[in-house]
Amino acid sequence: MEANLQQPIQWPEPPTVGKNPIYLCPPPWAHEDRYNGQAIIPHVILGPYHLLRKREMVQQAQISYVICIRDPSETSFYRGIPLPGVEYCFLDVPADVNKSNIIPHFNQVNELLRQAIEQGRTTLLCCSDGIDKSASFMSAFLMSEYELTAPNAITFVQNRRYCATPSPQGYRIKLLEYEPICSAQKCAGAMSPGETKSSRRWEEEDDVSGDFAPGARPIAAAVSVANKRAR
Repeated sequence: MEANLQQPIQWPEPPTVGKNPIYLCPPPWAHEDRYNGQAIIPHVILGPYHLLRKREMVQQAQISYVICIRDPSETSFYRGIPLPGVEYCFLDVPADVNKSNIIPHFNQVNELLRQAIEQGRTTLLCCSDGIDKSASFMSAFLMSEYELTAPNAITFVQNRRYCATPSPQGYRIKLLEYEPICSAQKCAGAMSPGETKSSRRWEEEDDVSGDFAPGARPIAAAVSVANKRAR
């Protein structure tokens, strides 16, 4: 179900845990819809960063938390827009995805989204256009939280935001690599503390950088937990 942010949000149903396959059933879609945001699951909206310039939309959607995925070259373009009651987290992800370990970034954003959803806060997950980077992180969250395969997670996102297209030679490959990691994380959750630690050796340590706006401490505190889980 598409959530046009010009109308009151009707939260779509989340996927059923472990339900694969998911077939492509695109919503009614026009080219200009890519400039809006769409609700993917309850309390998570996916779209481009410039939505934050629409103050009425932010208030109507009750967005109180923003996770923006950007590459280091975009830091001067995407900074926090002062909005009352809105907290920001900017994550700098290397532009050359193929040569980088972005699994810790996936885990970090997953932790932030989980905490925001548990608090009942509406999150805008965005990047420059809401098509590649942020759509890939949304897919990674569905894989981790709902036990979807990479193709099915991508399809689920496209059924809400049809223009979502993880880059075939970049993020799509990383999402496929993330599948066995999600399976291992699920198994690790049922193990003893000693077993859990050893089962996570497949995740390499990486320098995960985050840029948090003032006042973002309640949610941002989850970053340290996410980083520990990514090791």
